[in-house]
Amino acid sequence: MNYSISPRLTLLIIAAMFLLPLMLAWLMYSGTLSFEPGSGRNLGTLIKPPVLIDWHDVNRVKQQKDTQPALTTAADELLEHWVILYPVPAICDAACQQRVSSLRQIHRATGRHQSRVRLALLLDDTSPDETAKTLQAIYEKFTLIGDPSASLSKALAAIPAGTPGMSATKGDIYLIDPLGNIMMYYAADADPNHIRKDLKRLLTWSKLDEQQ
Repeated sequence: MNYSISPRLTLLIIAAMFLLPLMLAWLMYSGTLSFEPGSGRNLGTLIKPPVLIDWHDVNRVKQQKDTQPALTTAADELLEHWVILYPVPAICDAACQQRVSSLRQIHRATGRHQSRVRLALLLDDTSPDETAKTLQAIYEKFTLIGDPSASLSKALAAIPAGTPGMSATKGDIYLIDPLGNIMMYYAADADPNHIRKDLKRLLTWSKLDEQQ
């Protein structure tokens, strides 16, 4: 049995294929129809809008194993990389050291992408000298930084009020993109695997650090 479509119906189908997208676009533009994508697959909290920082405003805390002083600035190490930033409490107790150790495991889990990622630990001005040695012993690839001009601290404080999960205490972790944008936040009690999964997805799909 053969079925045929009349020329008129064919024209109507073709017209609908062109007109329906235009109608949907007009309805969304006019506000009659709205669509807001969900939070996506991010496990951390997106910071909207992201807060821009300048790594030149911070300094690197010299470590015992440094042999080339000319290459010890924070900007040399952190610019154009994905950076996991952890502001270390003045007294890095057992919980703090466990948090730091989890960052080491996250970095190792990036595998062949390790060179694209940096771990920056922001030391408090009042931290005892032993703190830097303790952190260095946990993982030699940590970049220990200070904030003499308080510019980084001000940038963290500038994160929009009302960002879900934000707290006023140290122990939180921030993800910074290669352009210097603080773009994601993890609460102090967040699962380290959430950071690892988000970072893996960004390293797979983003080319920001490869376009510099």
